[in-house]
Amino acid sequence: MSARATGPEPGELGPAVGPEPPGGHRAEVTERGAFAFAVCDCGWFAPGRRSRDKARRDVAEHLAEPD
Repeated sequence: MSARATGPEPGELGPAVGPEPPGGHRAEVTERGAFAFAVCDCGWFAPGRRSRDKARRDVAEHLAEPD
């Protein structure tokens, strides 16, 4: 069994928001090995999570925060 270095499977994780995200942020969840990471183009990132659902919630909380 080999570990994937980057990127989600099609339809599995992908961008957490549409093309016009609120506040101009574009955040997504990506996988590295057994961990899911939430990152945003503004420089924000969350710690690696084993739970993909928690990583998605991290993104949602970040996007809900006022700038």
